[in-house]
Amino acid sequence: MTMAGLRNAGNMSATAALQEEILTRTKLHTEMVRRLINDPTVQPVELAGFLEDVANIYLSISEELSEIVKAEER
Repeated sequence: MTMAGLRNAGNMSATAALQEEILTRTKLHTEMVRRLINDPTVQPVELAGFLEDVANIYLSISEELSEIVKAEER
């Protein structure tokens, strides 16, 4: 389920989908960080760019979770 599709799902299924997405992304990001750190040709600026992208992804997920909470409070 895409992030945009979560708005059309129920709160519990949206939360479950976000949890699944977090787990999937965490596994992927962990592997990518491991590879980047172990690659001697990777420049620090490349790692920094990757980490910024990861941070932005988690900020988006955080915003989605906040929207779910706000919807539940209404």
